[in-house]
Amino acid sequence: KRNMQAPVLVTPLKDLCIKTVALNFDNFPSFGNLPDKYIKKITNILPLDLPLELVGTLITDEDYWKRRAMARWRNCEVSCHGNSWKQLFFERNLQDALEEYDPASHDLVNLKRLMTYSRRYVQRVFVTQLPSHLDLQILFDCMVNSPSSLTVTFDLKDVGMDYDRSLFGMKLSDCRCLAKSLENTETLTHLDLSRNALDDDKVRMLASGLIENLSITHLSLAHNRVADRGVRALAKLLDSNCTISILDLHDNQIHTEGAKALARAFRGNPCILSVNLRLNRMGDEGTKAVIESFKNSPTLERLNVSSNAAGAGTSQATVAMLRLNRAVTELDISCNNLGADNVASIRKALEVNQAIKTLDLRMTGARMDDELAVAENLRARQERRDKANILSGGSGSNKT
Repeated sequence: KRNMQAPVLVTPLKDLCIKTVALNFDNFPSFGNLPDKYIKKITNILPLDLPLELVGTLITDEDYWKRRAMARWRNCEVSCHGNSWKQLFFERNLQDALEEYDPASHDLVNLKRLMTYSRRYVQRVFVTQLPSHLDLQILFDCMVNSPSSLTVTFDLKDVGMDYDRSLFGMKLSDCRCLAKSLENTETLTHLDLSRNALDDDKVRMLASGLIENLSITHLSLAHNRVADRGVRALAKLLDSNCTISILDLHDNQIHTEGAKALARAFRGNPCILSVNLRLNRMGDEGTKAVIESFKNSPTLERLNVSSNAAGAGTSQATVAMLRLNRAVTELDISCNNLGADNVASIRKALEVNQAIKTLDLRMTGARMDDELAVAENLRARQERRDKANILSGGSGSNKT
């Protein structure tokens, strides 16, 4: 018998060309006039270590950026980056560069170059440590018209036995540099400076820049050491020209006088939507003042004053607000010593107010039947909203 040899399969010329273009893309970065289906095949086999300045503009294929991101980082939440893998890669890459920057061993020129190039693809800068205490003015100067969100924590990870408290938190010089940047930025809408050991002097310095800013709508200074002096400086920002709609000051050291200063500012504020003041020291008088300031607010939707040592006065203010306000949908007054009878009054006021969707009364001294009645009331409202939404064809109606 004659030996049968397997046929020789010749690789199609198109496939050879695709492989050649991919292998030489570093030296000849162009797709020419190739149809989209061939561009897709080329990007599927492109190396993942090509320079960003080379592929950033040319490659828009999300699968390429997904492969590149997954190869570099273990956990990638694309939903936190505008559902774009390309945006995720550039934002995470810039984050790593900022967190690892050491002026003693890294070239600032290269970091500036990266920030300048990345500005086209970065919307959110998220930094969990900044041991270099880099002047944030450099970030805003390089990233013109970007970013729209800045979250920065002046922290240091994995210090072990080399722990030094002075390594943690913003310094007054850091606040001064950031304040100058805030005066001029027109694109930043979200500023989160939580966990930065901010005290009154540092917040007053930041406020000097924030008072000139007309773009920030979300401000978070949670988990700091802000007390009454710092809060009075922030209150000056909340005037009729204020653009801040979401204010988070929870877990600070705000006392009665600071709460009253905020309350006076809230009365004339035309755009506040959400206020979080939980875990402070406002007391009954201060918490009452804050709630009373929103009694007739047409804009406020969410208010949290839990864990503030509030009492009977706060209960009365809450009852009045529930009877008059039809804008607030979420209210948290938990972990305050309101008393059983006062909570019963709040329960009756809730029956009049049909706008509330969430009301937290835990650990307020409420009777069990009042807590159950409130929970049942809110559950029934949610069921009616869900039913109305279904009957309206899922148009999102929330009418009760």
